[in-house]
Amino acid sequence: MSTPVSNPEINKVKTGANAVTYVIVVVLALIAVNVIASRLGHRVDFTEDKLYSLSAGSKALVAALPDRMTVKAFISQKSLEPRDAANAQYLRDLLEEYARASNGKFVWESIDPSEDKKLEEEAEKLKVPKLQRSGVSQDKFTVSANYLGVALQYQGKIESIPAVQGIEGLEFQLSSLIKMLSVKKKKIAFAASEGELPLGQGQQGGHAGLSMLAQVLGSYEVVSQPLTGKLLADDFDALVIAGPRQATSERAKFVIDQFVMKGKPVAFLVDGMVIDQPGGGPPGGNQPQLGRKNDHGLDDLLEHYGVKVHDDIVMEPRQNAPGPLLIRGRVIPANYPTFTVAKTLGAAHPITEQIRGVIFPMGSSLELVSGKQAGLSFMPLATSTDEAWRQAGLFVFDPETPLKPQADKGPFTYAYAATGKVTSFFAGKAHPSESGAPVEPAAPNTSAPPDQEAVLDASAGPVRLVFVGDSGFVSDEYLRMIQVYRNYEVDLLFALGIFDWMVQDETLAPLRKKVFQARPLVVDSERTPALIKYGNVVGVPLVFIALGLLRWRLRTSRRRNAHI
Repeated sequence: MSTPVSNPEINKVKTGANAVTYVIVVVLALIAVNVIASRLGHRVDFTEDKLYSLSAGSKALVAALPDRMTVKAFISQKSLEPRDAANAQYLRDLLEEYARASNGKFVWESIDPSEDKKLEEEAEKLKVPKLQRSGVSQDKFTVSANYLGVALQYQGKIESIPAVQGIEGLEFQLSSLIKMLSVKKKKIAFAASEGELPLGQGQQGGHAGLSMLAQVLGSYEVVSQPLTGKLLADDFDALVIAGPRQATSERAKFVIDQFVMKGKPVAFLVDGMVIDQPGGGPPGGNQPQLGRKNDHGLDDLLEHYGVKVHDDIVMEPRQNAPGPLLIRGRVIPANYPTFTVAKTLGAAHPITEQIRGVIFPMGSSLELVSGKQAGLSFMPLATSTDEAWRQAGLFVFDPETPLKPQADKGPFTYAYAATGKVTSFFAGKAHPSESGAPVEPAAPNTSAPPDQEAVLDASAGPVRLVFVGDSGFVSDEYLRMIQVYRNYEVDLLFALGIFDWMVQDETLAPLRKKVFQARPLVVDSERTPALIKYGNVVGVPLVFIALGLLRWRLRTSRRRNAHI
């Protein structure tokens, strides 16, 4: 019996026909999947942080709308550049997802007012103006005037996004406006009597301000609040002590303590050391800068709550970021060990969820004090590397003269979050009245006289406290670095995560971090950055070359076997 002889030409024709058939089947399958998906109106999001899917918080927000919300997207259909057209499509998809989740309460429509005078007037009335946009089309620079914005109307109130610039953060913007229109704002007090960072710009040549932070806190009502007068009103939902630079008075400590006893959350952003000049004021000119203990006067209160802020500055020899340094009379951005990049817990805590690292300028280390608050549970939020060391005591801060590393090595903790019940710092002790005169504690089983303040000796319920050994990460001085080094955006996310967690805002907290955030590289050794760099530059191409050679050898082997 004769063995059939393989014909190479016939085999090639069969192989080619199979390949063409396979390609046609794949293309038809993809077309069918897209047609079915377009009819269903659902998308599959493969991004790590689900950037293209409506979050559970946004869905819950519109599902709980008490009344109907009308939304109008003003979009020019013909004159948009390709980039803006993609943004417009993303906006439509997002609004449709809101509508599906709202049980009929969120009603939207897309309007093109470009050639209708009445529609243009309506867009202007709803705070969505026609704007000039530039772009490159067919190798030409073009400028056009068109619409790409959205207006929300609810119970006679109007809020808008006049111009959609991109998809990043758009869901957060929309959900913030929906919440602003339909939900009462939480009220956060920023202490403003003990030399803290002011909510405004800060004085020229003086303490830095919190104006950039205040701008992104639009979903909250933020107010400056002195702590030397009456006890804080019950309508405050949280208190922030940011960067005190003078000794805190006993009255201020009492006001803080009694706020905590009401079960209200407090964030302590306290620097253990500061860098300034012997003559006072911020670093400037050619005078020497000194690192010294920060006399904030909160040591006894903080240690009563279970946390000690060390009088030091943590130094990271390798894992650091650029920061503003005064060198020979000029402020320039440069890497320095004081601008540490801290590791975070990630998903282990809501504050740090989706945050890979935080930059702490001049951060101090924290330590838990045992035996103080058995009812509190502490969770570290950010830590240094093992190679970090602490600079303590009075020292000359000169960026051009390297500091000598100390033997005390890390890891050190920069921040803690605590939950649970606490006892009062003033329990059983005299407390300062509003006038400053001491008031003795009431006798057991008796109430305070009508003209005296009622004093709580223990928290009315579980409290939420945050302790951070740094205030610079929220100050304008360092947040301005975002313009030259985008990684400082994580400091804003970390700060906003603190406020969201304190007031238990479960809607916007995940959305703040749902952006294309810069993620500082956390390294464990000096070789890691170089390995990553050359792995990307050289390693990836070599992998593709190796795969190509392997496939070529396999195909050659199959052809050789086919002729045997």
